[in-house]
Amino acid sequence: METTDNTLKEMQQQMQLLKDKLAKQTIVNEQIMRNAIAKGLKSIRTKAAIPYFAGLAAILCCPSFYNLGCSLGFLIYSELMIVFCLGATWYTNCQIPKMDEDLLTAAGHLTRFKKIHAEWLKIGIPLLMVWLGWLIMDLFRSVDMSGAEVYALMAGIGVGLIIGLAAGLKGRRGLKGGAPELG
Repeated sequence: METTDNTLKEMQQQMQLLKDKLAKQTIVNEQIMRNAIAKGLKSIRTKAAIPYFAGLAAILCCPSFYNLGCSLGFLIYSELMIVFCLGATWYTNCQIPKMDEDLLTAAGHLTRFKKIHAEWLKIGIPLLMVWLGWLIMDLFRSVDMSGAEVYALMAGIGVGLIIGLAAGLKGRRGLKGGAPELG
């Protein structure tokens, strides 16, 4: 009978030791996940700051379009579009999770950020297409250019579109892989 009691006590001690080890293992795994997520989020926050600088530069450069012969309506549209885009970028970036939250809440915020970021293209691309069309229309309407100048302008716009598209796609790919998926 005593042997059975000792065996039972020994099994209970081993079970408690195993529970303690598993509890420590869970904490280590959670800490590793937090560190990995924090690293990915730092990269996302760094990339998310770029549009603010680009928007500020665009706001400062907009008046120079007036010197090229663009209409006042185009300049007002440009300024309002940039301010709207900066506001939307700020709202989107507010959805980037903070790591002082529990992992489930952070995962929810990260999912919401990615969804809003993806949905933004449905608004941003049409705004950009209207802006670009208006710019081309204003430039061709108001500026007396020779054939070579028209081709040079179109080549510059085309190269700018290609570079912007490549940068945008690279940035989107970086945001998709920037933080590990949670769930």
